[in-house]
Amino acid sequence: MDLLNGQASSVNVAATASEKSSSSESLSDKGSELKKSFDAVVFDILKVTPEEYAGQITLMDVPVFKAIQPDELSSCGWNKKEKYSSAPNAVAFTRRFNHVSFWVVREILHAQTLKIRAEVLSHYIKTAKKLYELNNLHALMAVVSGLQSAPIFRLTKTWALLSRKDKTTFEKLEYVMSKEDNYKRLRDYISSLKMTPCIPYLGELTSPCVHYAWLISIYIKFKAV
Repeated sequence: MDLLNGQASSVNVAATASEKSSSSESLSDKGSELKKSFDAVVFDILKVTPEEYAGQITLMDVPVFKAIQPDELSSCGWNKKEKYSSAPNAVAFTRRFNHVSFWVVREILHAQTLKIRAEVLSHYIKTAKKLYELNNLHALMAVVSGLQSAPIFRLTKTWALLSRKDKTTFEKLEYVMSKEDNYKRLRDYISSLKMTPCIPYLGELTSPCVHYAWLISIYIKFKAV
């Protein structure tokens, strides 16, 4: 702000005080507007149905999964130092997993109120259920992992606001996707699908290579449908 020459120092003090006050109010208003805008973005997320989310995630996952070659799995190439050259497609598929999982965590934590946070959490549980119905088990595990992560799991007040139905749904999905006995329940479920297409979870299994052979058979079955 330009000041006229010759004005009393008291005018300078008053002007400076006024400017600081105005600046403070401006910053406060901007912060309030940003907060409202941010919540509006989160609210828009809730406007997209779980069916749409699950469908779009699956459409993005299919070409990445189908690009994986059998030798990338049989060699367990994505666990090796040279994974980017020995199993580039498996690595890309793992990256898709991380993107979905981080997305779930980020959007829940970005919600500015407890109520909205609980609504977003519920929305992702419903999305996980739809992914299960679509047999996109890779994305399902990504969502479940995000919901099981420490930043989300510790939100006890948020979880307390969920309906009994949502809690039961999540518990059932956790049961199927459990790591117990090297994902035995998950492997049994995929085997029960017979010729029904699915996108399996290719996570870092610590099971014997016979399980990798099982993954290859699932991969070939999917490619053949």
